[in-house]
Amino acid sequence: MQKIKTGDKVAIIAPCAQIGEISKIEKAVTYLKSLGLVPVFGENLLKIKRYMAGSDRERAQDINTAFAEPDIKAIFCARAAAGGTRVLPHIDYELVQRNKKPLFGFCDNAAIQLALYQKSGLTSFNGFGLTYDFRSDKLDSQIAADLKAILNGKIYQINSGTTLRSGSVEGTLLCANLSVLMRMAGTPYFPDLSNKILLVEDVHEKVYRIDLMLQQLKQQPNINKLAGVIFGQFTDAESDAEDGSVDDCFADFLAGTSFPVLKAFNFGHTPSRRILPLGAKVAFNADACLLQILDY
Repeated sequence: MQKIKTGDKVAIIAPCAQIGEISKIEKAVTYLKSLGLVPVFGENLLKIKRYMAGSDRERAQDINTAFAEPDIKAIFCARAAAGGTRVLPHIDYELVQRNKKPLFGFCDNAAIQLALYQKSGLTSFNGFGLTYDFRSDKLDSQIAADLKAILNGKIYQINSGTTLRSGSVEGTLLCANLSVLMRMAGTPYFPDLSNKILLVEDVHEKVYRIDLMLQQLKQQPNINKLAGVIFGQFTDAESDAEDGSVDDCFADFLAGTSFPVLKAFNFGHTPSRRILPLGAKVAFNADACLLQILDY
């Protein structure tokens, strides 16, 4: 990825849920300007259609326009929430493949990021959201450090998590909210899992639903070709007595597999998290709890 320089234009789009008014991203815009970037608003950024920022075609239009415009050097998603899978049939994936540039998002934006990787080979960055991360007056220091490193084209590594199964492998990193990922199952946009390091997280989910989603994931094509799995934060998981624990869900999912595994990795719906390059080549050492970014 090319370094994003002072004076470079960056697009702000809302490809999923609506924001309705600029005040919702005012702090984020001010922050991006403080980095020397020039924010450019997508044409449909402030539109409202039910819970989404305009129609599916309008939201996809802002994605396509941001990739097509040569002066735009990076793209930031304003909000996630829901609606990402609806735009996938309307993205021009050949256009994206010809005009690769980093796209930053979080949560439901991962549906778009996964589709862009699967159809265009694009590496994007999961873990930074303009409305989500500027709910307080100051951006978390770890998120800010990762963002600055990425914008400057620096390769970094992450020590985090707890070893569930030993091993060391290299592969391509895919990272997503589990429920977002499973909404893509059975579609042309679901990623090929071969030789992937798959990281999943979730928030406000019942334990039995986490269990069922992991079992659905286990039934997807090429699941036996995964290189490794990382469980991020499953924040505020809810359970009844008979549901068991999130760890029980992990154990059942991992039964019959042999790849290296971490849990409790610093990625998820928490105030502080790491920004991860979805689609990048990585080295994964579960014994050392180390994820090393090799290239993006």
